[in-house]
Amino acid sequence: MKDKLPGLLLLLTSACGPSAISATSAATNTSSDATSDEPASTEDSASTDDTSETTHATFIPVDQPPDPTSCDPFAQDCAEGEKCVPYASDGGSWDANKCVPVNGDQAPGEPCIYAGAREGTDDCDATSLCWYVEEIEGELVGECLPFCLGNPERYECPEGSYCPISSQATVNVCLPSCDPVAQDCDDGRGCYWANADFACLPTLESIPAGEPCGFINDCAPGHLCATAEVMPDCAGSACCSPFCSLPLGDDQCASVPGTVCSSFFEVGTAPPEYEHVGVCILP
Repeated sequence: MKDKLPGLLLLLTSACGPSAISATSAATNTSSDATSDEPASTEDSASTDDTSETTHATFIPVDQPPDPTSCDPFAQDCAEGEKCVPYASDGGSWDANKCVPVNGDQAPGEPCIYAGAREGTDDCDATSLCWYVEEIEGELVGECLPFCLGNPERYECPEGSYCPISSQATVNVCLPSCDPVAQDCDDGRGCYWANADFACLPTLESIPAGEPCGFINDCAPGHLCATAEVMPDCAGSACCSPFCSLPLGDDQCASVPGTVCSSFFEVGTAPPEYEHVGVCILP
């Protein structure tokens, strides 16, 4: 498990939906607004709001039947010919799971058509979900990505991808991992930190260095939405700051005067593939 530098990140989790993880509900808006699971608040722990403490009744009436449409997105426990997908029960953001018919055979990596967050159906096969969705000529078009399998504590994804599980584990899709310094994602997507790894997510606003941000993918590709306390003169609760390569030094931080290239991970905790990754913050 990768540990983040204490106090450094705003783990917003609303940008990891079919257009944008995620992040759970505040920072991972991974698809378009029409499909986002949040994509939004300022911290993963806060994205469920204070109401999370009051949504569970102290008792359940004996005559209240269980929801026949609910399912487990990790177990994929729907009937044959169906799959368990996230959907928006109130037409807003994803907040539950249900079984829907498998309407197509598009495999992971292939293009797909999405019916919207309320309906939740697509033309991906039984193993995948339509993600990275955007509206094109009146249709919600995306790419099929595989479901995370296993369970929230021990998930399974293909090599080179990971599962940015949301706070409610409503959305579980394997996103491609990436290098935040190299920014090796496809066009229109940036490499952002999304809860437990770096993932390719659609860019929401392309906010430049030093300016306030609210979601992990608000910033222009190559930047992190970092908390104000590690940034000089930040006018909001968080501001965009460049990722940098540690071997190349502090010159990469010239766009945010007063910052230096510091390790993104705590000393000794960086995975081998990310040992070079730094971010421009106060010394």
